[in-house]
This record gives sequence, C-alpha cells and structure tokens, in this order.
Amino acid sequence: MLAEKLPQPKFEFPYQKDSDELLKALNQEYPFLEDLKFSLAVDKQLVQEKTPLKGSEEIALLPPFSGG
Repeated sequence: MLAEKLPQPKFEFPYQKDSDELLKALNQEYPFLEDLKFSLAVDKQLVQEKTPLKGSEEIALLPPFSGG
C-alpha cells in the first residue's frame, strides 16, 4: 500500500533533525500517510522513539508485519 501511493520506491527528502520531525514533514508532503499504519526504520533499525538524524541515513517506511 505504501509503495503504491508514494511517487517512487526510493526518493530523497530534505534533511530533518530527528525522526519525529521527519515523520511530521512526510505527513505534510504526503497527507495520506496519516491514515496508514507503518513503522520507521533508520539504517535498517526499527525506530520506536525520537531518534536524531545526521542527514546521510537510509530511511525506510515499513508496512505492518507479523513476527514470530
């Protein structure tokens, strides 16, 4: 669902100082994200709380998944 709605699978986004600011900016740019459930990963690590960003990280928006 995420991949279908975003303009392309990979894209660059303006620098944000932390993960909270990034999510806020993404929601402003792509308002439909507010209605979707997804997890945020920074350099392949799931982020559960506010995380500082340097600007060179790889960010992934991951759809819900079940673990086991």
